[in-house]
This record gives sequence, structure tokens and C-alpha cells, in this order.
Amino acid sequence: MSENQTVKINRSENLFAGVEEASREAKEVMTAEDQEWWQHEVTARMIRLAGYMTAGLPVDAPEVQAELDIHYASVRRFWTPNAVAYKGLGQSYLDDPHFRLTCDRIAGGLAAYQRDAMAAYADAWLR
Repeated sequence: MSENQTVKINRSENLFAGVEEASREAKEVMTAEDQEWWQHEVTARMIRLAGYMTAGLPVDAPEVQAELDIHYASVRRFWTPNAVAYKGLGQSYLDDPHFRLTCDRIAGGLAAYQRDAMAAYADAWLR
């Protein structure tokens, strides 16, 4: 992103309103309070990533990778992806129109940035 470009970061209270959950099984084992907490945590993490993106941090920056470490730990609540699977999950975030729209509601280009950050994380830490 060039210095002359400005990306607006939206801070919606609940970005997931109206978006169907990706994992019905995970939702079934979560209480309503768990789901609300999870949605707020995911939203906060996405906003932090958007901040790093708009600040021009590369996807392999320590701050970005720390966020991805938290993301990977949250994914592991449901399954443990290897490097190839985690990269595929990142690509699906970009390819899925609902998730991409959710990311774009925060900051344009966030889905691609997250995908690239997930790939960097997978290359550095996963097999």
C-alpha cells in the first residue's frame, strides 16, 4: 500500500450479524455466550490485522505473526491443520464471498492480507 492511499477501518460492534457460521458443529457445542465471545474476539483480531495492514507491516512481521499464532490456536479448538491445510484455509477466507465481505467491511484487502499472513505463518511454523 502506498503512502498516498488511505484505508478506512470500520469497527462494527458485530461484523458477523447475518453471516452464517462456517462450522455448524462448532456452533452446536458453543453456548450463546461462547459464540458472542468468539465473534467479538475474531472481530478484534481482524481489526488488529487491519491496523497492521494499513500501517504497512509485512505479513511476516512479528506483530502480525503473533496475531496468526492466536488465530491458529483458535482453529485448533476444532481441528489441527498442517501447513498445506492452514494455507488452504487462508485461501478459503479470500475465496468465500461471505468471509471476504466481512473482511472488506473492516478494511479493503484484509482477506488477502490475512491469507498471505496465514501462508507466512504456515511456512514458518507448520509442517
